Amino acid sequence: KETTDAKKDEPETPMTQADDLIHFRQLKAMSVQVGDMDLDDGSDLARATGYVDGGSLLENELSHVYPLSGFADPVYAEALVTVRDYDISLEILLINRTPNTLANLTVELATMGDMKIVERPQAHTIGPLDQITIKASIKVSSTETGHIFGTIVYEDASTQERGYINLNDIHMDIMDYIRPATCTD
Repeated sequence: KETTDAKKDEPETPMTQADDLIHFRQLKAMSVQVGDMDLDDGSDLARATGYVDGGSLLENELSHVYPLSGFADPVYAEALVTVRDYDISLEILLINRTPNTLANLTVELATMGDMKIVERPQAHTIGPLDQITIKASIKVSSTETGHIFGTIVYEDASTQERGYINLNDIHMDIMDYIRPATCTD
């Protein structure tokens, strides 16, 4: 009983100190600086996702964004290309740069090489100066280089005119997306 009374009389020591560091993993680059110690799970997360290069994840992601149309076109389009094994995922950002509503806006994609479009984008109606993001999936059957190209087709709701925008092609060299790995014996 004396030991419990003695513990009650002692002041409680705080678990953390006021000057302890707070680790914000989302704001930190994945590369560790000289003298830095990685005290959080960032390196484990990087190994789990397969990202082991220096630099930030955002920098790596932005290196795979391709402009599909020009800034002067009525519809600006850019694509974020993500490659996972034998699947290519396209996230296409479409921005209506006109003061009119565009109806039946479709992105018609085609491929050259050993690639096949699995999921085609649907038709959308986009308001004036509005933007949408659409997705498309492509299946790759070999490591040959290929091209993804296409056209944006839309109908101006106020004038009923049909418009076409030819898109820049995306040159896909699958070897650019393959990461080296080691195999144990």
